[in-house]
Amino acid sequence: MSGFKAGSFLLACGVLACAQDKVTIPLSSPSQPVTVKAHLIAGSITVTGGGTAGQVTIESTSAARERREPKDMPAGMHRIDTGGGGFEAMEDHNLVTIGSSGFMSGGNVNISIQVPTNASLQLHSITGGKIEVTGVNGEIEVENMNGSIVLKDVSGNVVAASQNGSITANLDKITPGKPMSFTTMNGKVDVTLPAETKAKLRLKTDNGSVYSDFDVKMEPDTTKPVVEDVPGGKHRIRMDHSVYGTINGGGPEYRFETMNGSILIHKK
Repeated sequence: MSGFKAGSFLLACGVLACAQDKVTIPLSSPSQPVTVKAHLIAGSITVTGGGTAGQVTIESTSAARERREPKDMPAGMHRIDTGGGGFEAMEDHNLVTIGSSGFMSGGNVNISIQVPTNASLQLHSITGGKIEVTGVNGEIEVENMNGSIVLKDVSGNVVAASQNGSITANLDKITPGKPMSFTTMNGKVDVTLPAETKAKLRLKTDNGSVYSDFDVKMEPDTTKPVVEDVPGGKHRIRMDHSVYGTINGGGPEYRFETMNGSILIHKK
């Protein structure tokens, strides 16, 4: 275990290699909002709001991925695995950046982050894990290439995207006037919004259905075909197959899209 005090943490040093299971990073301006950016190649990200003001705490667990024995291993010898990967973190003027290290050695790392409630997040994972956020109020941007996204009791505005995984989001409050987006290719989109939310809904699913207990006022499709030039002097015509509706009189656009799955929009 390890912690850092402001007097001993040199912000200008750049990247801090974290071999410990847990580190506490003080913020340059404890009374100001914090932004946390986390990008993992392989692993899960869990973020919990309500942590100690003025600091961000990061815990990690690493696990070596199972690998086949190489065919050219010398007789009478065995391979010694070096374990999983670690992570690196850097703080600069209330921007905390976290990334994985040691991926090429065959490991992945799961990280848990405790942040002040009023934090903005940019979270990205490529493979092998889930992204989960609980109790955070801020700008939340989440992208998980091959895994699910779960947002519990969050407030603010959200942009969530996955390639292969479901998206579940429960919002206590929303930021008025700001658009939001929940999109995946393969998986269900399940979002709960405050009852008073005012929004224009853009809805699209190729293989699934859309359900809502909001009083959705459907709008006529006014989209126009998009004509694109392609090599050989040809033209491609592309149509937007989304449908549109409004809740509580309309507002900023909220996009809900999946290729294979259903869309559920709940009234909180």
